[in-house]
Amino acid sequence: MRFMEKIIAKRCIGDLLKAGYSISVNDGEETTLRRSTDRSAIFAAMATTDEDWLCVHKAEQPIYPEDDDTRRSFGWVRFIYGNEGPYVINDYTTNLESDMAGVLALADKMDA
Repeated sequence: MRFMEKIIAKRCIGDLLKAGYSISVNDGEETTLRRSTDRSAIFAAMATTDEDWLCVHKAEQPIYPEDDDTRRSFGWVRFIYGNEGPYVINDYTTNLESDMAGVLALADKMDA
């Protein structure tokens, strides 16, 4: 993960945790961390492949079997590494937009 990608990833994790969510990390093949609120563990689980999906869960959501839990998340943020500039966040569900306003503004500022 490049320097700007690390800054964006850490801010995104922090903003989502501050909003009260737990986060699962899926590397495109498997879920490598499940429903964590540990900022360091979430960041450490990222970038083992060229993309990650942060699956965002509300506390009151039921926990489903591991293979189905990330598909039933409240929302998700897709990271793709190696893009030009601060564009490591490739896509996200719009229901998280207000919770991600800070990280999205930071990415825009870094691009200016």
